[in-house]
Amino acid sequence: MKLFDQAQGRFLEEVKRKVPGNISLAEVIADDLNISNDSAYRRIRGDTHLTLEECMILCNKYNVSLDSLFESSSNHIVFNYRAINQDNFTFEEYFRSIIENLNTIKQFEEKEMIFAENDILPFHLFKFETLAAFKLFFWMSNIHHFPQYVNSSFDIKSFSKELLGYAKQVWESYVSIPSIEIWSDENINVTLRQIEFIYDCGKFESRDVALQLYEELREVVLHIQKQAARGYKYLYGKENAIGDEKNFQLYYNEVTIMDTTVLIKMGDTRMVLLGHNVVDILTTSDPLFCEHTHRILDKIIKNATLISVVGEKVRKRFFLKLTDKIDQYIDRMKNK
Repeated sequence: MKLFDQAQGRFLEEVKRKVPGNISLAEVIADDLNISNDSAYRRIRGDTHLTLEECMILCNKYNVSLDSLFESSSNHIVFNYRAINQDNFTFEEYFRSIIENLNTIKQFEEKEMIFAENDILPFHLFKFETLAAFKLFFWMSNIHHFPQYVNSSFDIKSFSKELLGYAKQVWESYVSIPSIEIWSDENINVTLRQIEFIYDCGKFESRDVALQLYEELREVVLHIQKQAARGYKYLYGKENAIGDEKNFQLYYNEVTIMDTTVLIKMGDTRMVLLGHNVVDILTTSDPLFCEHTHRILDKIIKNATLISVVGEKVRKRFFLKLTDKIDQYIDRMKNK
């Protein structure tokens, strides 16, 4: 039973890494498993073994894999896979889960999210209902081929106010979390091409819908530019907001085009999220993988140019390049 005791210890250590430092692991386990604090402590000490059902409850709650019971190696990394499927998936649940995870991150005194993307971070788009609805429509119709959207035209009315409200809450939750974003000249290209593609497929009611999306994307870019100049994120339209200058760091990366990679720091805990199939997510808290990812991101950051707060000349030139690109698509759309 010694091996099982060691495995249980590793498993509960993984759970502990997902819990804010100011919250007792025993209290969390007692609450989640509906047992007494004394029973929780017995499980932590290894006096009582966790049942399979108890393991599954904790796995689902804290996004920990049962594979973490076993020793990891540099050649064997355990990922949790969150896939979008047509059978039992709803974006309402998807967004609620993201909001819950962001709120968990916010509870940690020391926290940070580092983003390296080949597309604009969707959180930024979610402040605008039409852009948020468009992204959802594109994902469901062209990536995951939901039958009700494949042969349909884009219509914001097909997305409930509740769903779009959840999308906006994702953005609002992200605003208060210190973050580093690594951008390149390519970051808005995907969204620009997606809008044009849907228009060319005849899935917009009129050209005006495409033009509205381009204008909203321009507003997103200009808002990010203002946040970079201040060094902190704030809600759109709240120009008088005051925040911590370390809340938002933006780096201009001219060389390396990254796949979607997110490194989350919560106290001593590290977690990596990798994009898969555009919207699906692979997650791991494997220490070796997280450390390796951290080193790679650090190298990219060192070779990039900081354009938040400092680097005004480079920042203006970078964002002018982005808005000029949007204007080119607007002009092209007007002439279609």
